Amino acid sequence: MYEPIRNLLLAGLGAAVLTKDKVLEVTRQLVEQGKLSTGEAEKMAEDLAEESRRQSKNWGEKLDQGIKKAVEALNLAGREELKDLQDRVTNLERTVALLERRLAPAEPPAPPA
Repeated sequence: MYEPIRNLLLAGLGAAVLTKDKVLEVTRQLVEQGKLSTGEAEKMAEDLAEESRRQSKNWGEKLDQGIKKAVEALNLAGREELKDLQDRVTNLERTVALLERRLAPAEPPAPPA
């Protein structure tokens, strides 16, 4: 009797969203209705809560993997790449400033008379 009820609860409530309070509520009702013994209800509550935690962890890992794939597909620059590019731009700006000073005339041309 225990296994079919457990499977029905998993299917009906969705194992990933089962909270401890909800599990206890449902199992208490089953004990009151005489469908489960107290021992079976406690075991079921533990099993359902553990299954919920396991599925929640699996979904979290799948979500993380999906986000990583999506970010990779966007081909965005990472922090390290951006820092390298920032350093390169700073160096180029310094080089351009040096070259401009070298090429600039020593004295500005005199205005026409």
